[in-house]
Amino acid sequence: MIFPLFVVMTLLEIYVLVSVGESIGGLSTILLVVITALIGSTLLKQQGFSTLAKVQQKTMNGQTPAFEMLEGVVILISGVLLLTPGFITDFIGLLGLIPISRTYFINQILKKNAQKIFSKNRSGFIHKTKNTQSPQQRHKDNTIEGEFWEE
Repeated sequence: MIFPLFVVMTLLEIYVLVSVGESIGGLSTILLVVITALIGSTLLKQQGFSTLAKVQQKTMNGQTPAFEMLEGVVILISGVLLLTPGFITDFIGLLGLIPISRTYFINQILKKNAQKIFSKNRSGFIHKTKNTQSPQQRHKDNTIEGEFWEE
């Protein structure tokens, strides 16, 4: 599934780059790709630090930063797309860095995968260890030794 997507996206990127190059010239096309990469990297840095601050704030408040972690994943994928030369990947990467569209992407992913995540017939691996210690040894482990002085 990923290989055909990779091939199609590469061919589309080449087609768009050649079309834009014919319209505005080769040097202008290269400059435009570099400018979009610079704008994207600036947004990537700003949004990454913003999400990190939200994670730290939620952690300090004793909350689980689950949504912020998903935002971090989308930001990471957006950064990879921005590093890939081309206009289509840059556009998708920039969409991933805009908070409104990033939230939309995360909600769509959760809607499509909620059934898989929360289904009752999920299979999993549970690792249980047997306690091979005798009851006397287990009792010794619960003993705390110390000294006490009273003046």
